[in-house]
Parts: sequence; structure tokens; C-alpha cells
Amino acid sequence: MKRKRLAARISVILLLFVFLMSACAKKDEKTKVQVLIVPKFEIGEIAGDFPGEAQLFYEYYCAGCKEIDIANTTPTAHFYMNEENGVGLLITGSGKTAAGLSLMSLLSDSTYDFSDTTIVSVGCSGGNTGSNRFGDVVLVTAACDLELGHHTDKNELTDSGIEQTWFPDESNNDYACRKMDSELCEKAYELIKDCPLRTTDITERVLADNFPNEEWSQREPCVLKGTAITADSYWKGTEDHLNAAFVAEYYGCDDQYAVTEMEEIAVMNTAECFDMEDRVISLRVVVNMDTFLKGESPEQLWLDEEDFESTATEEKGETVDIFEPGMENLFDTGRIIIDAILAGEF
Repeated sequence: MKRKRLAARISVILLLFVFLMSACAKKDEKTKVQVLIVPKFEIGEIAGDFPGEAQLFYEYYCAGCKEIDIANTTPTAHFYMNEENGVGLLITGSGKTAAGLSLMSLLSDSTYDFSDTTIVSVGCSGGNTGSNRFGDVVLVTAACDLELGHHTDKNELTDSGIEQTWFPDESNNDYACRKMDSELCEKAYELIKDCPLRTTDITERVLADNFPNEEWSQREPCVLKGTAITADSYWKGTEDHLNAAFVAEYYGCDDQYAVTEMEEIAVMNTAECFDMEDRVISLRVVVNMDTFLKGESPEQLWLDEEDFESTATEEKGETVDIFEPGMENLFDTGRIIIDAILAGEF
């Protein structure tokens, strides 16, 4: 009888031990993230209205997922996770500071397993006037920081042979330019290079009006490879257009300057902190040009607040009616890549 009671007690203890071990294992189990989509901002709601950079990706990969709090991050960060398909969506906020801090906080979160994650950074951009037009999607092959150097006013230059007003600082070279993994970029480009892209009638008329008989502006929008120049502010003008081209050349980027944006160098520098720099794919869709178009001025563009719909007219020198179809172009190309990753083709 005593042996039976002892055996029963041992059985209970063993069952309790197994239960506790199982509970601890579940507690320590991390959520595996296969793809982390990183848009920078949304317009209005996360679903169902005018789309920003995140909405179409959310509706397709994370529909119905609730926002998840991230510890020690900025108020601009919004994270959604679909555990069924392994896709996370992080809206970082605009600018290098928001992008870097938001991504750093998430990648530091021990709740998630990022050991085999591919980061797909997506967003809108300004295009290089003379090569990239409204509606183009650019696969970024390098990101450069426009601020990490020296900058002056063009009126201060005394050498008539110098055009750029940005001058390099070699002490910043280790982190002022990041080149994406060439093999990964080539795989991504082969998948999306023939993806059909959208444009609009107003966009075509504005391009024809501003750049008559220019082959680059009259062609159909397409997928291209290029260098992204990251700046802390949204700039326009011929001076920084020249600076951007010079920056890409100075750092020896494989592809010429194509787009200007506000976050990509921060995404790459943060990814490198976690040994993920060879697992970043960046896509940027061109929704405006880097120089002022006919008839526009800084005051007209930036002092008068107007919504997207009222600005999209043929009378304006710069059209924004490309924004919504541009978001669709971004999503179409991004989806091809993300689906291939989820299918194990990368």
C-alpha cells in the first residue's frame, strides 16, 4: 500500500514537472517573423480609406491584426503581426530618427525571432529629374546620407568650376553609405522587372508639359535599379539635385542617383546593428520630382495647405494624382517579392 502511495506521489510530481517545463517552454517561445514590411507613414486609417505607404500591405498580409505595443520606442511606431503567415508590418514614422529608433526597438524585442527575417522597406520618393519619372518603382541598391558631410550656400562658392554645394567628410564614410546585398537585389529585380505599372492622364499631361520631347519623361513607368539619397527634409531644386548626383558618385554606388527619401540609410544602419544588412530589400515609388516643375515655387507648394484631390489638376506644375496609383505600383512589386520569400524562393 505504501509503495502504491509513493508511486502515485511520484507520478503527480513528474506530471507537475512536465507541466511546468512545458509552460516555461511556451513562455520562452518566440514568434518567428519571416518578412518584416517597413513602410514609413500612413494617411488616415490603416484600412479602407485613401492609402498611404502601409495600407495595401496591411490589408493583404495583416488584415484584422491589432496593433501591438513595442517597448521603448517612439510614438510614431505602429506594429502589426500576423502569426499565421509570419508577416510583420512596422510603420516607423517619417525621417531618419523615427525610422532608426522604431526599427531598433522592434528588433531588440525578445518576443520575436528575427534570425531568418527579410526586411522589405517600402515607401514613396522624389525622382531624379532626367531619369526617373512619376510612377516608377526603384529597387534601391545603395542608400546614402545627404546630411553627413558639409553643406554651404551656392552664393558662398568662389570656385566657378564647382557646381555642388555638398562636400564629403571622410570620417563619416563608414556609415554614410550602405550598399544592399547585390545577390539579393538581383534576385528581387529579376522577379519584378517586368511588373506592369500604373500612371494617370493628368500625370502624362503634366510630364509632357514640363519635359516636352524628353524620352525619359514620355516612356511608360517601369521598375529600375538605383541609389537612394536620404535627407532629413523633403527638398526640391536644382542645387540639391546636383548634390544628390555627386553624393552617389562620391561613394562609388553601382547605380546612379535615382530617388530622394528620408529614411533608407537609417533602415540600413539599424539592420547592420543586428547583422541583417544582407537581408534588406528596399522599394521606392516616385510620386514627385526633385526639381520644381513649370510655374511652381516653394511658397506655392509648402505655404498653402491643400489636400491631394484639389492639388491634382492640370493647372498645377506638379501633380499628386499619381500618389494612389503609385501606392498600388509599390504594393504590386512588393507583393511579388514578399510572396516569393514566404514560398521559400529566396
